[in-house]
Amino acid sequence: MPAARGLTAAQLKYLAAFFMVVDHIGMLFLPMAPFFPTDSLWFYSFRYLGRLAFPIFAFFAAEGCRKTSNYSRHLLRLGLFGAVTHVVAYVATGGTSGSVIATFFLAAAAIGFCRTVWAEGYAWTALPVTAGLLLLAQLLHVDYGWVGVLTVLAVYAAGESRRRALLALTGCLLLYYLGMNLWSYLGPSALALLRSRGWGSLFRQLGVWTQEPYFRHFSLPYSLLMAGFSCLALLPLSQYNGQRGGGSRWFFYWFYPGHLVVLYALSMLMG
Repeated sequence: MPAARGLTAAQLKYLAAFFMVVDHIGMLFLPMAPFFPTDSLWFYSFRYLGRLAFPIFAFFAAEGCRKTSNYSRHLLRLGLFGAVTHVVAYVATGGTSGSVIATFFLAAAAIGFCRTVWAEGYAWTALPVTAGLLLLAQLLHVDYGWVGVLTVLAVYAAGESRRRALLALTGCLLLYYLGMNLWSYLGPSALALLRSRGWGSLFRQLGVWTQEPYFRHFSLPYSLLMAGFSCLALLPLSQYNGQRGGGSRWFFYWFYPGHLVVLYALSMLMG
């Protein structure tokens, strides 16, 4: 029987793993530092390419929740690896970010809870528990925070429709890279101004802030580049043929902490 056209899940995950390594090389070694200053958009070239990893992994995190034959075992596996890799990632990133497997565990926990309460007629409990898990993601500093968990939930909620799943993925990526990045730049000042002077002063000041050179020449273009590169992952995902493909499922669980340990050790040896 001829193989189906397109890309299998394994092939797409290997592609995501490659971009993940590129991203972490850019994070730990700053390979563009000899050529560009930190306020140059080119300085973050490796990080832009690395943006393709998360959308692919998040898509298959939702697929895994949908297609696993044993949800409890699937959840336990994510929880164990999420806990271990969260410590590894937290150390390797200097405390700025945790594990993406921990992100996927919280998403799978929310999905599993929602499935259970809907089946038993207690659907009203799904919203507060899911909100609590989103808050927990932020408090634990898992990779991509609450938006990362929301991304997997949105792709799962899209069902079997590839078009709806990719649209949901796109919306969450734009929320994270545009909404959250711009909020981190403008949010604290905007909240302080709103409390002291009200909405009128806030809207006037927003116009001033968005005309500042740093915002126009770095912060906004940087956010747009991160969002744009992350959305490039939709191209290979659109070629997914629905087949699992070859290889071991355990490879990706072990590869994530393994490559982080190796890269972190090399970065320490290199000073």
